Amino acid sequence: MAKEFKIQIPQSIVRNPEINSKSFVLLAKLIQQYNSQPENTKSLTFTFKSYPKFMNFVDIANKKTFKKSLDDLIEKGLVTNKIKALPRNGQLTITLSPNVITDLNKGQMFTQMESGVLNMSIIEEIGHVGVRILYYIMSWINYQKPGKDHCYASVERMAKDIAVTEKTFIKYIKILEELKFIRVKRFDIRNENFKTDKNGNESLLLDRWNNHYFIKHDNIKKFNEKSSKLIV
Repeated sequence: MAKEFKIQIPQSIVRNPEINSKSFVLLAKLIQQYNSQPENTKSLTFTFKSYPKFMNFVDIANKKTFKKSLDDLIEKGLVTNKIKALPRNGQLTITLSPNVITDLNKGQMFTQMESGVLNMSIIEEIGHVGVRILYYIMSWINYQKPGKDHCYASVERMAKDIAVTEKTFIKYIKILEELKFIRVKRFDIRNENFKTDKNGNESLLLDRWNNHYFIKHDNIKKFNEKSSKLIV
């Protein structure tokens, strides 16, 4: 069976707190749209015949919210054509920056995940933040290197990098765990010892390891296969 196509996003965007998760998923879907073009006629500029239909696939129901996310990408130079207002005829032309396309930006590191992560059923189930977290965890993983099959960044670091509170981050981690999209190996305090400062005061030192986050790609794929069977 052929391997599922992967959508690659610059690592600098995956870990950029100035890009919110809704805008992140919108960009990912635009990159997916770019890659869906025939290989010999691929263009950074493409037109949606019905952008409201595209909004459904991004799980954005409100046009003002969609425009705001689009403006965010334009402001950061990730979409390069100016869009003053959403067209009334439903057609929308987008021009992506070459910097977000792997083949056109060889010097940048990219994070890739199977395109199924961007399926509407997944986005609806785990939200834009959940999709962003999956990409973020993946940005720390390199299956080609021993011991790099997981992410071990701190919750504080990860929440900060995607501009959410630690409480929100933990909430979505639990959602991803319940769906078995990720596995979390948790660590408690391992060692205790005392350190004495220059005034002779002792303080307790705790050796705490960060949790390890593993992505369960097969379970994500199974979820999509099950969801597609439920669609009549």
